[in-house]
Amino acid sequence: MLATTSKVVWIVAVGYLAFFFALASGMINSIIEGRSLGGFILPTRSAQTIGETVVITLILFIGMAGTFMLYNSGRSTNPKVQQALLIAGFGVLGIALLLGFILVNVKL
Repeated sequence: MLATTSKVVWIVAVGYLAFFFALASGMINSIIEGRSLGGFILPTRSAQTIGETVVITLILFIGMAGTFMLYNSGRSTNPKVQQALLIAGFGVLGIALLLGFILVNVKL
């Protein structure tokens, strides 16, 4: 019974995060304004497509994974694991930040 409950909680939590990240990445704007526009990434800041929303949502998930690694590095008792998680967390967070800046540069 407990294993089933934790699976349901895990699925609800991931679904909630995906919906929240999709809203944060401009899902409403892409549904309203970007439906009739062609292309994957539009070089304008006033409208975006569904593809851009998916890419931004994935970038947010990458950043969350880096933040989760940083969180786990503080909870680790082994110094080597702590250092590895700290380096990996900052690396993944930096990659997400770099991808976000590249997307903004394309949009300008």
